[in-house]
Amino acid sequence: MKVLSIGFMVSAATTLAAPIAAHAGGLRAGAGRIEITPPEQSLAKGDRIVDRLYARAIVLEDMGRCAVIVGVDQGGLRDPVVKPAIERAMHVTGCPAENFVISATHTHSGSTGGLGAGEPGPKVVENAIVAAVQSAQTALRPARIGYATTNVYLNVNRDDFIDGRWTQAPNIDGRSDKTLAVVNVLDERSNPIAVYMNYAMHPVNFYHSGVISADFAGEASRYIEQHYAPQTVAIFAQGASGDQNPRLQRPERQLIYVRTHSPAARDRAITGPQPWQRATNERNPVARDDAQMKIPVSTEERPAYDAAVENVEQVVQAMGTIIGESAIQAMIDQGRLADTVEIKGAGRAVQCPGRDRLDREDPIREGALPPYADGAPVNLKVGMLRIGDIYIGTVNGEVYGDIAARLKREAPVGKLMMTTLANGAANSGYIYSNEASARLTFQVISSRLKPGCAEDAIVNASLDMIGQLSH
Repeated sequence: MKVLSIGFMVSAATTLAAPIAAHAGGLRAGAGRIEITPPEQSLAKGDRIVDRLYARAIVLEDMGRCAVIVGVDQGGLRDPVVKPAIERAMHVTGCPAENFVISATHTHSGSTGGLGAGEPGPKVVENAIVAAVQSAQTALRPARIGYATTNVYLNVNRDDFIDGRWTQAPNIDGRSDKTLAVVNVLDERSNPIAVYMNYAMHPVNFYHSGVISADFAGEASRYIEQHYAPQTVAIFAQGASGDQNPRLQRPERQLIYVRTHSPAARDRAITGPQPWQRATNERNPVARDDAQMKIPVSTEERPAYDAAVENVEQVVQAMGTIIGESAIQAMIDQGRLADTVEIKGAGRAVQCPGRDRLDREDPIREGALPPYADGAPVNLKVGMLRIGDIYIGTVNGEVYGDIAARLKREAPVGKLMMTTLANGAANSGYIYSNEASARLTFQVISSRLKPGCAEDAIVNASLDMIGQLSH
């Protein structure tokens, strides 16, 4: 394992941009939002846009030191998007690269081509990030900042051992962090300028459905923004959700069945086969679904498809409403707000041994150990942003919940969250915990990480940065 101090690989020349002028009045904050919804004409025949997609930004400044926090309604954000966006936004704000947190909500329905493909394209997303930061920068005004947590019981562990095999299924006995962490920035009249929510749950409700949607993450943001319109921007940040799914998945599975023309769409029996059984009984069910997605919904299938989409919309709206209102209540119940804070960040480059699957031509989904060969090293970026006594840890991948839980246990600070899928994308796949390394779930066996490195590297690097930033 190798650990290096980094500035998120941004060229040193860009750090010479003039910083935000020091302001004697303490903390200032601004927020901005730019739409990135793909145009209707870019959708495949019969597909639809259910709700709008956005890039949202918060800029914080105190005594000339500043930070930029961005959330984007996308499945992920790769380095070719994040790196130039940070470089350009540094010129706009003067904030150093290590003080940026740019993360994806991880919606599985944020692009016309599925996860990471189609519209909106990389340049559209990059430009929207920069524009949102510019909007936030121009809106800087006196502010106070607070931190609160509450519990939301919507997520569930998705690694389960059933009938002698590992599979993806709701594991109600598995470990699952229910914490919704909320950073809120209020103006002089105590109205929210910005809200930053962190919760660990995969936004998969419209996956493989032909629907464009920000899922419950976008719904939570909209709920708060509409309540405090027009000034408030609310960002949803993905917590350590590598092994966390929504607890309620029946509507999602029904929609997938209808959209992928599966015979299972007609089976409504309560005691019928569960979705996880297909994943373990078929070698690669996702490949089948990908192929079926290329076939439009027929006229005969349209009523069932419309009904399934509407059902998922209801569930997504309910999830977003619960998360959004829970965040508001947490803000109401919070303690002291700070009107001046110290802002500083740090980054580490972590390297772990890699592996490559040898069955990539015909991969098994889960339930069995595939053959591997030694592969290129896995490069992880771990960051830490301090805003007063609030710490936002970042990792550029999908992290298992146990890793974040360990960090929180061992950290000498209380106001700490982990935002994942942040500041680029690692060449790792899922970042599973030490304990999970023997599980033959698709997350673990598809990961390029060899066991025994990533958890220790992430936790140790994060603790080191907390110690560095605390002084």
